[in-house]
Amino acid sequence: MFTGKYTSSHGVHAGNHRFEPDSGSLASQLSDAGYRTAGISGNVWISPEFGFDDGFDEFSMKWDLFWDAPELSSVISDRNTTATGDSLLSVFKGQGPVDLLKGAATTGYAKFFAGRRDDGARHTTSRTINWLKEEAQKDRPFFYFLNYIEPHLPYEPPASFIDEYLPDDIDQSRVSDLDQNPWQYVAGDQELTKSDIKLFKALYKAELAYLDTQLKRLYDTLIDLDILEETAVILVGDHGENIGEYGLMDHQYCLYETLVHVPLFVRYPELFDEDDVTGPVEVRDLYPTIIDLADAAAPTDPAVSTHSLVPQNGAVPTRDRAIAEYLVPQPSMDALRESVSSFDRAATRFDRPLRALKTTDWKIIEAPEKTELYNRHEDPAEQDDVTSMNPEVSERLRMELRAELGRLSRGSSNDDTISTDSKARLEELGYLQ
Repeated sequence: MFTGKYTSSHGVHAGNHRFEPDSGSLASQLSDAGYRTAGISGNVWISPEFGFDDGFDEFSMKWDLFWDAPELSSVISDRNTTATGDSLLSVFKGQGPVDLLKGAATTGYAKFFAGRRDDGARHTTSRTINWLKEEAQKDRPFFYFLNYIEPHLPYEPPASFIDEYLPDDIDQSRVSDLDQNPWQYVAGDQELTKSDIKLFKALYKAELAYLDTQLKRLYDTLIDLDILEETAVILVGDHGENIGEYGLMDHQYCLYETLVHVPLFVRYPELFDEDDVTGPVEVRDLYPTIIDLADAAAPTDPAVSTHSLVPQNGAVPTRDRAIAEYLVPQPSMDALRESVSSFDRAATRFDRPLRALKTTDWKIIEAPEKTELYNRHEDPAEQDDVTSMNPEVSERLRMELRAELGRLSRGSSNDDTISTDSKARLEELGYLQ
């Protein structure tokens, strides 16, 4: 989304979290075109510490109270808001009195209040509404990026949404008793029952429903400010979720449709009037789409997508194929072993890079020692690998992948790009060794 490139081209993945684009980032291109650029992220990976503020006039995190407070993403994670005295001193060293006060207030909020209501959606939305109200008074176009962490494991929607979505045959007490550590299920340390899966899915839907209320607040604000019709609104998921499918939980270790078939909504009536687009698109196509909408300059880098989704002759251009990549498994197998009491060696089957290509009719998933092929019409749930019955199709699609991306290889890892404090917290969460 920020580069218009495939993962293997921009090089940011679970092994290297440092965002250092070698061609203009989306925010920088828009900034050069005269746009005011701002964003709030709920995910510690998408933070200034890792360079994701490139091109933004203002970039903040979900636990921040101010736009110009000291950057705390290196000492506060998205699920663990603790921070040691030494780590805080390293951030605040050399700051002026006002910045120290802002930093102290943000630290107190992050530690004691940020997680009480939700995972940051309400606070993020309120700050965005305030920003929009201020910005709407200015005669300057803007680009605003929001990253919500809801819904991610653990699923912890507000109680009223749990009450609404909890199945009648599941007691309320099961919610607090449900162990939401996904890695024990992946590692074979614990089995998911049908009741567990039913409850997980109910909580997931409740999280989505709650997030919808926050999106409605933003939508209503654009209406109240009388800028909705002149604002392109784009809503996209960065991944789906596995809840027991393929022996998996969370959003790691696969490229099945459960993870890569994500919602994408675009509202800009001046240009977009189609109700539904069914052809393949890629998330990286949002880069040229937004560049196109903003009449900004596009980089000449040939690795950047030029497939804008802006309608041509009344129709949204779709691809004849879409590609996805997953180059470094996360958590690593060592981290997975350390996070559970009993590790089933069968889980090591997830220790491989993947890439996939899908057309209207077929989808191939390539791993170093195995290729899977699915008929998208007859088997949309991807349960029946038909590689052996369609070797010519499998080979053709595999060669198309190689022509586009080269040979499949695991992404290189460089944990040195992560600060000591963030690394310690991510280790506690099981993401790193």
